[in-house]
Amino acid sequence: MIRFRTVFALLILANLVFFAWGQGYFGTRGNGREPQRLAEQLSPEKLRVTSTLVAAATPPAAAPPQACRQVDGLGAAEAERLRVQAGAQAPDLQLAAKTAERQPDGYWVLIPSLADRQAAEKKLAELKRLGVSDYSLMTAAGPNQFAISLGLFQSKQAADERLQTLAGRGVRSAQVQARVQTAVGVQLVIRGPADSLAHELPQLLTSFPAASVTDCPVER
Repeated sequence: MIRFRTVFALLILANLVFFAWGQGYFGTRGNGREPQRLAEQLSPEKLRVTSTLVAAATPPAAAPPQACRQVDGLGAAEAERLRVQAGAQAPDLQLAAKTAERQPDGYWVLIPSLADRQAAEKKLAELKRLGVSDYSLMTAAGPNQFAISLGLFQSKQAADERLQTLAGRGVRSAQVQARVQTAVGVQLVIRGPADSLAHELPQLLTSFPAASVTDCPVER
């Protein structure tokens, strides 16, 4: 009986020792696992992937703000000379040339040219009968000969108001025409980085005293 108890106690002790060894209390298995666990945590491949993801997440540098200027008052030869000069001195600027639009130089209320003087005088008599006295007969040779001028105005609104007043008196043949400037030049549209445009454009225009610079119209 005593021997049996001794064997039983030894078996229990052996199991406890084996259990403790298996749990790493004696350092044998733990020493084998810990370096492997640290190696997995500090894997160089994973570190490189993380660095790549961080680099990919970095936003690109913002493009410099752009600006646009419109240059008027140049003839065709001057515009070409400015274009060549800008290409040599400021290659980052983009120039586009177009024929300058004719701007209205006032608005004319008139009765268009009549067939001859007799028809014109008949129309004058009719205007007088309708109570219209501020008119002028155009007699000079040209496209407006024998037209009857009923007023020249700076704005379209004022010309339209005059036309409505005449219509209220019974004048039906009058109309509004825009008078335009006859001189036509070349207009340059210059685009590029705002800083470069502000610095380079004044220098480029020193040889063109007749040039005028404005901001480009806002495109809608």
